[in-house]
Amino acid sequence: MNMHHLIIGYGYCGYHLALQLLQQGEAVTAVSRHRDEQFFLPKLTHQLIDIAQGINWSNQDTVLYYLAPPLPIGNEDHLLEQFLHHSQLTVRKVIYFGSSAVYGNQQGQWVDEQTPCPISHDRQQRRLHAEQQWQRYCQQADIDCVLLRVAGIYGANRLPIAAARQQAPLLKTEHAPWTNLVYVNDLIHSVIQLAKSVANGVFNIADGNPQPMGTLQRLTAQRLNLPAAPQQDWQIILEGASEMKQEFMQANKRLSIDKLRQALGKSMCFTPLEQAIEHILSRSSV
Repeated sequence: MNMHHLIIGYGYCGYHLALQLLQQGEAVTAVSRHRDEQFFLPKLTHQLIDIAQGINWSNQDTVLYYLAPPLPIGNEDHLLEQFLHHSQLTVRKVIYFGSSAVYGNQQGQWVDEQTPCPISHDRQQRRLHAEQQWQRYCQQADIDCVLLRVAGIYGANRLPIAAARQQAPLLKTEHAPWTNLVYVNDLIHSVIQLAKSVANGVFNIADGNPQPMGTLQRLTAQRLNLPAAPQQDWQIILEGASEMKQEFMQANKRLSIDKLRQALGKSMCFTPLEQAIEHILSRSSV
């Protein structure tokens, strides 16, 4: 690609993004407030900066990836607002890692990028506010902009192994809402392909094969030869769930990835769920 890659917000996904880019011989700079040694990469340039104070970047041949989540309060992304207000950015393209949570509860229907987003939680509003900020900023600065609505991410160190071992109760299958997943390796592959392309706009990113909630835990338990977890009614699970899990339980939808498929063509590739779980566990110490 012969360009620079600037990652704002360096954690789990940022690490996997930097890893794949560095393996391809690309130049990568990550910016974050703290350094987490588990995500250390020897060829990565890592700058410790409070992103709320902004940055100055003047390399035109740069793709900027923004992965910093909003602060967990309010209905606006004030962290991004401060970052954009204090930054001077000269880049070719921005790729924002957002969330498919913006769609809310769609009663199990398929949703594409044109589907209206009924708001029922502040987290949805914060994510939509972030998209709007990036759209406005990139239009004014004449920068290409890709807004990702990402499904639930799993991968190495991101499987429900503890829940499977503890036989955490699952929703009865007939009550379980549809959920959407994406293997982190496939997510990053798709993002890099979008960075290479002329694609702009909003894209759903998922594996295109929605599953009933609890499928990831159930398949993980099967692969580890663990007993199946008991199944419980909706109300019992809901009453014992965290606020975040309650929101997930009430966000019943299936993500269409037709737009992504059209943009990436033959370069798009998603690993089947069982195969991905096998790949992860075969390389772990569990």
